[in-house]
Amino acid sequence: MKEKLMMLLACLFLSASVAMAQTSSVKGTVLSAEDGQPVIGASVGVKEVPTIGAITDVNGKFELNNLPSTAKTLVVSYLGMEAQEVAIKSVVTVKLEASALDLEEVVHVAYGTQKKSSFTGAAASVDGEKLQKMQVSSISKALEGSTAGLQTASSSGTPGSNASIIIRGIGSISASQSPLIVLDGVPYEGSLNSIPAQDIQSLTVLKDAAANSMYGARGSNGVIIVTTRQAAAGEAQVSFDGRYGYNQRGVPAYDVISDHADYYEMMFEAIANSLYESDPFYAGASYQDARGEAAENLISGYLKYNIYEGIADNRIVNPVTGKVYDNVRSASKKWNDSWATDPFTPGARQEYNLNISGGTQNTRAYASLSYLDDKGYVENSGFTRIAARAKVDQRVSDAVKAGINLSYSNTAQRTFGDTGGNYSNIFMFSQQIAPIYPIYLYDNDGNLMKNAEGNPLFDFGTQYKRPYAQEQNPLAVLKDNINSLTSDNVSSRGYIDINLAKSLKFSTNIAYDVFNQNSNTYATPNGGDAANVGGRGYKEFQRYAALNANQLLTWSPEFGKSSIVWLLGHETKHDESQYMFGHMTNFLNAYNSEFANATMYQELTSNTSEYALEGYFTRFEYDFDDKYYVSASYRRDASSRFAPDVRWGDFWSVGASWRINQEAFLKDVAAIDNLKLKASYGTQGNDNVGYDVVYMDLYRVDRVNGEPALTKVFRGNPDLTWEKSNNFNAGIEIGLFNRLDINADYFVKETKDMLYSRPLAPSLGKPASMLVNDIDMKNTGVELEVALDLIKTRNINWNVAFNATHYKNELTKLPSDKDPKGYQSGSYWRKLGGSLYDFYTYEWAGVDPVDGKPMYNKYTEIMDADGNGTGEYIVTQVNKTSEATLRETGKSAIPDLYGGLNSAFSAFGFDLSVATAFQVGGYVWDSFYQNLMNPGDVGSNMHKDMYQLWNPSNTETSVPRLCYQDQDANDSSDRWLTSASYFSLRNVTLGYTLPSNLTKKLSIQNARVYMSGDNLWLKSARKGLDPRQSFSGSTGYVYSALATYSVGVNLTF
Repeated sequence: MKEKLMMLLACLFLSASVAMAQTSSVKGTVLSAEDGQPVIGASVGVKEVPTIGAITDVNGKFELNNLPSTAKTLVVSYLGMEAQEVAIKSVVTVKLEASALDLEEVVHVAYGTQKKSSFTGAAASVDGEKLQKMQVSSISKALEGSTAGLQTASSSGTPGSNASIIIRGIGSISASQSPLIVLDGVPYEGSLNSIPAQDIQSLTVLKDAAANSMYGARGSNGVIIVTTRQAAAGEAQVSFDGRYGYNQRGVPAYDVISDHADYYEMMFEAIANSLYESDPFYAGASYQDARGEAAENLISGYLKYNIYEGIADNRIVNPVTGKVYDNVRSASKKWNDSWATDPFTPGARQEYNLNISGGTQNTRAYASLSYLDDKGYVENSGFTRIAARAKVDQRVSDAVKAGINLSYSNTAQRTFGDTGGNYSNIFMFSQQIAPIYPIYLYDNDGNLMKNAEGNPLFDFGTQYKRPYAQEQNPLAVLKDNINSLTSDNVSSRGYIDINLAKSLKFSTNIAYDVFNQNSNTYATPNGGDAANVGGRGYKEFQRYAALNANQLLTWSPEFGKSSIVWLLGHETKHDESQYMFGHMTNFLNAYNSEFANATMYQELTSNTSEYALEGYFTRFEYDFDDKYYVSASYRRDASSRFAPDVRWGDFWSVGASWRINQEAFLKDVAAIDNLKLKASYGTQGNDNVGYDVVYMDLYRVDRVNGEPALTKVFRGNPDLTWEKSNNFNAGIEIGLFNRLDINADYFVKETKDMLYSRPLAPSLGKPASMLVNDIDMKNTGVELEVALDLIKTRNINWNVAFNATHYKNELTKLPSDKDPKGYQSGSYWRKLGGSLYDFYTYEWAGVDPVDGKPMYNKYTEIMDADGNGTGEYIVTQVNKTSEATLRETGKSAIPDLYGGLNSAFSAFGFDLSVATAFQVGGYVWDSFYQNLMNPGDVGSNMHKDMYQLWNPSNTETSVPRLCYQDQDANDSSDRWLTSASYFSLRNVTLGYTLPSNLTKKLSIQNARVYMSGDNLWLKSARKGLDPRQSFSGSTGYVYSALATYSVGVNLTF
């Protein structure tokens, strides 16, 4: 009996052992409870075994195999949806409900997140996927037209260049206007071109005091919070995005004269008019004699270059008709070089991004690697970036969570250097040099000349005495000149969250960023403007290290219908900047830019500066019954930039909102999803005043007549303190039919104590000015954002989003040393009630129909019997601006309206997105066009509008007659103020996601192919004009914006 009992126990033990060793499998589908569509990328884990998990595919399906018998429960979660726990069965279907904290209903705010429903401030979010569609090297250039209140300007289209950003209008005159950038919860001082768009999950723009006052002395210009991508729990997921394409000129050149015969005719006219009017030999002689002389000496005496084979120099233009002879246009040409097109060739662009993410319920990890090679369409210009990021979040225990975020990027930017009016600027030179001049050197018979190595020689204009830019050829020196900027960026962030009690949490964040930049600028002695000094070299090195740490204590209890979130915090920041600069000339080897190869020392300097900030802050939020919300915040900051007596500042905000749709009388109205009123008021500051120490004089040692001398370079002001911004915001949010969202805001942004450089008495020596707080300004405006789901079905979706902003800028206090009626500042007139950028110049009065000369208005005040002005004027016309009157033009650089219109359509695997931007109103000074409308400078080109010039048979025109060396015809006046309105087709992307039944065979979870184009079309007031170059209405000879075309593939494994 005992033996039978032992056998039975052994069998039971064996059965139990086998049962414990048994495994099972589960297949399932995760759907959205709202519309039944599959949830892609949902995390599916096993509650009892946290190391087991999966991610749903494009059909919302998942599969888990080899589950141990201890596995009883699945935990299914997705960002923006409520997590669910379901019992394990062989086949399961899980329907996830939208979370109360849906992703689109959460706002990233200072030091955390907040439900959008309870948020009393003004903020807008840009999804990372939208940024990733843009083919830009800096995410700053992807923001044009993206959201209301945000405006961008790009002074250069060079690959790697950043756009300037302002929020809700101009924020300062002399201090920084740029918003504060916060990366993963901590302020970031690096360049935005160091962050790949594929690493970004979202970007949030904070615009009012309720959102920004918590950043105290740095929040007056708005805040942009950049949140990088995070991993979800589940099996490791590998994603790859690769694209290849090319860049070309996105904004066409100005419409200059390209026909050689036309140019000869125009220059003949200019020279003939000049000879007849100004040459003493022709005084009183016939006009036809002057024309004969001009035709005879057109080449030999003026232009020097005859492009036609078999045509004598004095037989190009018929002096009687002013037109080229009949045989000229059909004659062969000695060369076919084109300055308009030859310097610009498409540059290849390739970008590859690889990331892996995954983890368990306790540990999540994300890592990415990115490579970008972005070549420009001008030789020796481009941008390369190698970037890597590693991010780990670990739940140490039920009460403790910690994480670390490390990133590194190496960037190298190359450009041609000059962007001003120098002859080495290829954009200016290529349009202002006449089309008759070659790029390369030819002999008198039109044969290309080469050097001993067989390479073509460039034409510097010296052999034939070219009248325009002699000794210059920017294309020749592009290969040898160097203008490079390399940067190494290391960014590290870490955090610890500790739940001290049920409603009490302590958090600490620390960040340490280091940026090393090396700049190398070299102008070859082989030609160009450095030839006369044997070559010129500049080297700069800058190291910037920033340490930032904050500690936060959050109490968030609930009492019945009431809930509170109370935050107490402390923040400290310490930055150190090291700078070194050197300048040398006379390089012995023209192809070696190192200083060891140069003999003439010009300058060597270095400096080290530090900046520290200390802040204490609190924020209180109260929510009653999910209907009534009140918020208040206070921050006290100290900035080391200011003297101890004015170092500390206090900043605060209050806000309130009311969700009307939660009231009983609207709660059951199905059509209304959201109806909310909100208002806020508060203060912020701006301590970014251009110097790290502004209350002390700064000196440096210079050389004067070869001897060392101490020079004051900055005059300190112990009373100088930060600029202050007072902000009011009132808005309404409306949601209808679960399809239409409308947000409208009214704002008033007052900036007080703005910096002003006050001139000082000459007896005080140099510097002849000192910074003071002495100007006030106000921006008043409205913003509108509309998002509409036109189609929203299982297979077809179409969303359209529109945003627009209007604001008025006005000066409310002028400097105390200026005339209270107003004063001139460059090309602007500053007066009370006027804007910062009201143009002030001469009035163009047209063309005198009698003689074709330009006319400008002269205002002469009528005096009374006592010699006092009456305020009334007599207006007469004069031919020279030196005799005319400077006047307020009534035109401002600030637009009436700006915004964007965006569309996203998807159907049966296809997706099409279109992004546009627009601006209405405002003016720019089109200086490039002004120079092209020249009066006939010998050798320089002209705009085709010059075809409409005055002549005896064309007297009703706006273009004066041509007269060589007559600068009055295109002198500065409001003639050159041009509408700043534009419409830009920013991006079009067409993609197709392959069917999952096909990709599964290749072990690919998701595969999408696409083609994309950026900056495809710009409509402005004039071909060649890009109003997006600045906020002040200035334009220049800049690297024109890139148009980018590419094809790509997204793969997920």
